[in-house]
Amino acid sequence: MKAADLNRLELIGIDQKRGFPLFGASRMIMFGATSISRLQEDLYSSLGVERTKAILARFGYEAGMHLALSIQEMYHFDSPEEWLMSGAILRTMAGYAQEEITSFEMHAEEQRLIVSGIWRDSFEATIWKAKHSIASFPVCAILSGMASGFASTVLGKSVWVKETCCMAQGSEQCRFEGKDLVSWHTTEDVFKKHFSVDSLEERLRNTQEALNKAKADIDRQKIEISRLRLLTRKSTPNDEIIFRSQAMADLLDLAKKVAPTQSTILIQGESGVGKEVLARYIHAQSGQAKHPFVAINCAAVPAALLESELFGYVRGAFTGADKDKKGLFVAADNGTLFLDEIGDLPLDMQVKLLRVLQNKEVIPLGGTLPQSVNARIIAATNRNLKDLIKQGKFREDLYYRIAVFPLFIQPLRDRKQDIPILARHFLSIHQPRSMGFTPRAMRFLESYHWPGNIRELANWVEYAAVLAGENAVEIDHFPLHMAETPKEILPQLAVDFPSLQELERRYIEMVLQTCGQQKAEACRILGISPVTLWRKKKHPG
Repeated sequence: MKAADLNRLELIGIDQKRGFPLFGASRMIMFGATSISRLQEDLYSSLGVERTKAILARFGYEAGMHLALSIQEMYHFDSPEEWLMSGAILRTMAGYAQEEITSFEMHAEEQRLIVSGIWRDSFEATIWKAKHSIASFPVCAILSGMASGFASTVLGKSVWVKETCCMAQGSEQCRFEGKDLVSWHTTEDVFKKHFSVDSLEERLRNTQEALNKAKADIDRQKIEISRLRLLTRKSTPNDEIIFRSQAMADLLDLAKKVAPTQSTILIQGESGVGKEVLARYIHAQSGQAKHPFVAINCAAVPAALLESELFGYVRGAFTGADKDKKGLFVAADNGTLFLDEIGDLPLDMQVKLLRVLQNKEVIPLGGTLPQSVNARIIAATNRNLKDLIKQGKFREDLYYRIAVFPLFIQPLRDRKQDIPILARHFLSIHQPRSMGFTPRAMRFLESYHWPGNIRELANWVEYAAVLAGENAVEIDHFPLHMAETPKEILPQLAVDFPSLQELERRYIEMVLQTCGQQKAEACRILGISPVTLWRKKKHPG
């Protein structure tokens, strides 16, 4: 999960037993800015500036730490950096300020962090300006504390976020800077004195225990997400490829570059990854966009009919041919002809196809006069054509004719960042009024290996949409009886006497699978911090 994929509709739920609003498994208490303003006024007047700022900063710190643990429990982020970035998005969603990170440098393994950014329309600064003259000090104590608590939880080490200029002091916007204590050249004692906090390890342990207790209670109930309508995404030729991963971004960059040319394209990838969708995208981006896009699945048409489908026939060519028929090459003239599953093309048809590609003309079945064709060819296959060439099942000269510009679509299991946005898109099609996916359901989707790729994901979501209706999609709504067991599960961790490093890697993977990829629970079992878990997964040993 990337931080940018957080969906507020899935974050807020309802305790069905008591009717309370929930953030994950935690009860939410809602206050308006007016009531917070009155509380601040009373604190400043009775306790003075310094003590009030300390109390508000401590309040923010606790809230930030709790928020970080809650969101990490709900979602599996791609990296500690994404987990940290989610804090900025959550503070914006909650109305504290419009937060923008302007610079960011994090070394999770070394527990070092330097971050800076902007708080636009900070609620604390706005409240101050409404009732006071220019402040002599930065007033965003809750925000500073919250950012500090969140970042400290992610890093596993104290992070101090300081407000460097404030709207309440006359600045156009509030700015902040956050660093680990080493980078600030300060000590843990100074940090604790400022926030009046206990040791980070103790506070994290206590907060995690409280979260686990709340989660155990709420897991016995169904989560109901707020009844806001999901925006139905309308697919057009220019935006029908829905993605988040860098792998797909790179692939589309290549597709855009080759689209305006006449180069023949070979799209390779497993079944269900969206090869025809990519072919249509290329057609839409090309100079042939106003002309036909014609597709044929070479594996679905009987060999006896394939020639007449591709090249057409003349009247009297065979029994029942009572009139001329244009073939798909002619039908796609000046447009695009998409030859799907070309690896299943019979060898005799491969020879005829090669001749058409070389001569740019076809001879209809039963005819004698060639017809010029100018269709752009895009071929696709889920098979390894080079292996087929070695086996004598595919012509090498045809391969080099169609593979002028090869494109490879990675399987969905290798681009998990695309899963949340694709799943939500499919859900919006089948159930526009759905409350979305519960975090547990989304984690399951991200951890499954998807042998059927996007086609399988679409089927699962449609199945779940029927069962869930307008309610949030739970794991129980998925067709789990259709799920395949991953082949890489190790029945016995040490059956082949692996190295200590390999044994640790296997054990961590087993724990994560047992926990349904819930990293907070895995960390509790393993007795390590989330950052350590990420480090061990990235660099075992």
